[in-house]
Amino acid sequence: MPTDPDNPLVRPEYVPDAKRLPSPEAAQKVSIRPGSKLAILGVFVEIIRRRFSGQNVGTGFPWTWDKDPSKATIEVESAFNEDVPQKNKRPAIYVDNDDQVNSRTVLGDFAGQRFTDGMTGYWHLGTVPVLIECVASKRAESATIADVTSAFLLASNRLIQGKFGFHDMTPTTVGRTQPYNRDKTEFITPITFTVQALFRYLNVKTAPLLEELEAEIVRSGVDSATDFFESLVLRRRGL
Repeated sequence: MPTDPDNPLVRPEYVPDAKRLPSPEAAQKVSIRPGSKLAILGVFVEIIRRRFSGQNVGTGFPWTWDKDPSKATIEVESAFNEDVPQKNKRPAIYVDNDDQVNSRTVLGDFAGQRFTDGMTGYWHLGTVPVLIECVASKRAESATIADVTSAFLLASNRLIQGKFGFHDMTPTTVGRTQPYNRDKTEFITPITFTVQALFRYLNVKTAPLLEELEAEIVRSGVDSATDFFESLVLRRRGL
């Protein structure tokens, strides 16, 4: 696709080739891989924060997020945030997830093997249902925040998918606004969608590990491997 100088959104990297899986622009750190459930939640926490901050909100927009909590009129946090002031601020948007499912895509999840050292590569698709909770003191406010957030994520679906290397991101579903009973009655509107990401991992040769275990059994002086492992289960570490 050619680049349109009058429209910065018309760029080839924003609309990936349909025949290729979306991929990040550069190699990702091992600890922040696309298949990490927490990394996926972090992506959406930051995306939603950007939507409600700075130049991305129009004049008179009632909900703005700021790094300084005293300047913010809405809080956007991960559901794992245990900071009490942020947890109690209203209105607020919390990003959480349901059960991650790891599916087998190819036989044995096998990707390839490096014969020089026996290292074997594997991959599968991990499916993470994302839950975004829009909490406010007024029912209409909760529903409106959910509508704005859902529309933004729905419209940005393919851009997000391509930029962060997700295999798939389903359209959003906005649930019914319901009372959220805590110290006082508040209202919550859930937004749900599913993200599917490639999960990659490597296995090195296990022979040295198994040989070390075998040597430990011999050194223990037990009559059989059964006795060794039974005693291992029944005793505390270090005894």
